[in-house]
Amino acid sequence: MTNLGYIEVKIHDIHPSDFDISHVVELLKNVENLLYPNDRKKRPIISYEVKEGSVRNIFKTDLSQVILVNTTIKNINDTKSIDNIDLTQAKAIENIQEWASKNSLDLEIKSSIKNTNKLEINRNTNFQRSENIWIDSDLYLYGKIISMGGKTNPNLHISTEEHGTVIIQTTEEVLANQSDNRLYKYSGVHVHAKQNIKNGQLDKSDIKLLGFIEYEQSLDDDYLDNLINEASKSWTDIKDADQWLAEIRGLL
Repeated sequence: MTNLGYIEVKIHDIHPSDFDISHVVELLKNVENLLYPNDRKKRPIISYEVKEGSVRNIFKTDLSQVILVNTTIKNINDTKSIDNIDLTQAKAIENIQEWASKNSLDLEIKSSIKNTNKLEINRNTNFQRSENIWIDSDLYLYGKIISMGGKTNPNLHISTEEHGTVIIQTTEEVLANQSDNRLYKYSGVHVHAKQNIKNGQLDKSDIKLLGFIEYEQSLDDDYLDNLINEASKSWTDIKDADQWLAEIRGLL
């Protein structure tokens, strides 16, 4: 790994000798999610060191991920919200906020990037996701099934282009009753999940399988274009699609 950067979480007004190991554990798991919200099994190494100057927690890793976190911090500062960032990152910020409030800590998150953005979190800030932007949805996902099974909590893992790898909860009976071997094949699944109405993200922590659907990977492009054109005619009178969708869902 040649191009390295770091994320720094600085805890104000406390000395490293007074920084308990439980605090370190709390930071480790949440900073990992902040840096690598997806596919953490394949992530590069994150090294850790603590420095004086209050308590400076340094998390060093691949520079590209540090740049992404710096951009995420800018998004939070610009919008004063964590609703528009990756869900796993948003949960990490929520956890850090709760931890800071519970322990009366004032902290600052910044990066090694020149002119870095800085995020202040303390007992007076309130970084929490808006509950009303998450709705229950039944939807279809398409991709390659890369894992199926499980002794205590049966599930399947499907690799999708839109949402990355998604873990879907199911039952042993459903998997056992599949006449075709779907492992390592492209498939469609009908699922129930919570979805963000602003950016379309899924809450990957609780997705349930409703059923499998037949999926043909290769489609006739002309046929698909005709379907899109026909469907588009129904939208010609709608000036603001986002407002119309919100009205349909009862949010306005």
